[in-house]
Amino acid sequence: MKQVFLILSLLWASTQFCFSQEVNTTNSVRFYKTITNDGAWCWFSDPRAISLNGIVYSGWVTSDGSIMVGSYNTKNGETKEVNLSPQFNKDDHANPSLLILPDNRIMVFFSAHNHRGNNDPLYGVNYTISTRPEDISSWETQARITQNTEGPRGFSYTNPIMLSGEKNRIYIFWRGGDFKPVFCYSDDQGKTWSKLFSLIKSSKNTQKRPYVKISSNGKDEIHFAFTDGHPRNEPLNSIYYLKYKKGEFYKADGSKVGSMDNLPIIHSECEKVFDAIDHYNKTAFGVRSWIWDIAVAKDGNPVVVYTRLPEETKHSYYYAKWNGIKWVESKISDAGSAFPRTNRNKETREHEPHYSGGVYLDHENTNTVYYSKPVNDIFEIFKAVSNDNGVTWTETSVTENSKKDNVRPYAIRSADANSKAQILWMQNDYYQYYTDYKSSLNIDIKKSKPSIALTKESVYNAMERVAYWQINEPLVHKPGDWTAGALFAGMVEWAKIAKDSTYFNYLKQKGDEIAWAQLIDPNPYRKYHGDDYATGQMFVEMYRIFEDKKMLTPLERYFNYMLQNPSTRSLEFETIDNQWPTERWSWCDALFMSPTVFAKMANVLDRKEYLEFMDKEYHATYEYLYNKEENLFYRDSRYFDQKEANGKPIFWGRGNGWVLAGLPTIIEEVPADWKGKKFYEDLFVEMAKKIASIQGKDGYWRASLLDPESYPNPESSCTGFYTYAIAWGINNGYLKKKKYMPIVEKGWKALASAIYPDGKLGWVQPIGADPKQTEEYMTEVYGVGAFLLAGTEIQKLIK
Repeated sequence: MKQVFLILSLLWASTQFCFSQEVNTTNSVRFYKTITNDGAWCWFSDPRAISLNGIVYSGWVTSDGSIMVGSYNTKNGETKEVNLSPQFNKDDHANPSLLILPDNRIMVFFSAHNHRGNNDPLYGVNYTISTRPEDISSWETQARITQNTEGPRGFSYTNPIMLSGEKNRIYIFWRGGDFKPVFCYSDDQGKTWSKLFSLIKSSKNTQKRPYVKISSNGKDEIHFAFTDGHPRNEPLNSIYYLKYKKGEFYKADGSKVGSMDNLPIIHSECEKVFDAIDHYNKTAFGVRSWIWDIAVAKDGNPVVVYTRLPEETKHSYYYAKWNGIKWVESKISDAGSAFPRTNRNKETREHEPHYSGGVYLDHENTNTVYYSKPVNDIFEIFKAVSNDNGVTWTETSVTENSKKDNVRPYAIRSADANSKAQILWMQNDYYQYYTDYKSSLNIDIKKSKPSIALTKESVYNAMERVAYWQINEPLVHKPGDWTAGALFAGMVEWAKIAKDSTYFNYLKQKGDEIAWAQLIDPNPYRKYHGDDYATGQMFVEMYRIFEDKKMLTPLERYFNYMLQNPSTRSLEFETIDNQWPTERWSWCDALFMSPTVFAKMANVLDRKEYLEFMDKEYHATYEYLYNKEENLFYRDSRYFDQKEANGKPIFWGRGNGWVLAGLPTIIEEVPADWKGKKFYEDLFVEMAKKIASIQGKDGYWRASLLDPESYPNPESSCTGFYTYAIAWGINNGYLKKKKYMPIVEKGWKALASAIYPDGKLGWVQPIGADPKQTEEYMTEVYGVGAFLLAGTEIQKLIK
């Protein structure tokens, strides 16, 4: 009979005896706080973040296109976020810009990227104002500016400016329908708006689209830096400068080039900061440039940072300052290549090869810049300071040894030298240019380890940090592996209480990757291996939530085959006549991987024969591996006569953790009136009593349960399983709370103390079959699964 099941290609020998290898570089990693796990931005809508009285206000667009505003209190770490427009425009160019009004209310502007046509609901510049000062909780009804220049390109990139010297007039700039910068203004905080003004036009080529950055002294000046166009289209792309003051427009030396009465200003009449044509004439090398930021120095002179792109794979950051006579330019740093990790063949040209990691000025101290460049192919954030007005730079790293790109740093406006936070940046996955991404926004405040307090909030926050870290880590093993089975068992329970659908989406994705099965390995000796359906615990729970039969059909087909063709070999853990010992549940780990899934499938499909098969096989393993004097399981038959250094039998910490953590699932799934249920209840209570009696004073259990002195380091995977099981026992009336609650409390505090600031769970013994020494840096997905099971059960326990 042909097998039609996918079974993992990982051989039994490797699953039993290989060890996880990981270089311990954690001590050199810097962990920073995250203000949102889902936020991105382009670099042409500003300000993106503003500091006010110790609170940082910021705006971003989520991976589904929602327009968000958030706040981070640098004094107490409190974060808030509000969705102003759900699923507005799935494009990082749509990020909002902020303006603080004189009464400290927050005004927000945003537009979709290039949406066109008056009948398009996304057409226009949207804006709203918070109803209370320094509070983003509630907002006025949104309004829209719909006047625009003629052309097919709609609205993009909002930049609000307020000038106190013009009676708090608000200017709002954007890129218009003709691809040129336009603006209007309001003298009544957005109740009414002036007519539309075009700022710049190109006299010879109407198709040019200048990219503009804008800054102000907040009183009476607005400074502009802009390009000929997009470097994709302009082989010699220059950087230009223009200043507005009291209705007139000037060059940096004060020469007038236009006024509000005769706009737009001709592109070529503005002065050049970087002249790409002149550079070509002098060097014979063509250079494309792109503007990144402009600011006003303390002496009132403008400062610009930009990229030079002599090649698509060779970017450099440059600094230019007007010294009162001329623009003085200097190179800050090489910038590597473009950062997006788009899904493309290596031979295919990057779609956006001019997207640098990003460079930004500190607007409160323009001798400081922040930028992103690759280190060993991962983009990191750097800070550079100049003590000679940009001639030379001293560079220090902000991030190090990151696993994901850190890009587009933004120096928070109004963050002076005394502000706790100076910059925000994206830590990201960019899959397809600017419409397919998933980024977090980080702030330069060091992240501390999570609280170990046994409160609902602290437990939830610790779980969230660990779960989020894990789903952003590539799986070392295949998603159908037994290791993922343990991870998914915990992750699906966490997903049920998480505040958003991120984790259900993750589990759906992983289930789809393996077609909701681990089916058919060509090796005939693995056809019954219990590891190969451990992920079935998650499949059943996902089916219960989404009611999609594809999540169960392969597993049901597999179980039917097992019942029709049962193995009759012994439980001895040796290969006999080309039969592997894993045909039956001959190792104690299997009592978490296998009977739990049979119990769930029996329940959800009402298949009593699954329950009978499970019960028969479980009893066989129990009679073979359970030591009734110690109330613990041997890992397998090879350990019957082996001893630890102190002469005690070898009882593996995680091995017994697998058993005890599997019993709650079986007890919950089997019918209340089923005659065999009492066996599992009694076994649970008996084992829990033993396990509780050998917990370490620090709350951890060790890799060897009866010889902890030989393995003194903590072991968090067995600690997670034991803490989960005992908490479950209290919640379901099998264990007395007064006696066992201290066990749970110590166990949870131990687990929480094993979490790194970024969410990595340490002290997890690598894959194996018996006790081994652990190190703090060691982690594995099954440890995370155990931790999440413990946390979700403790949430139910805490009043």
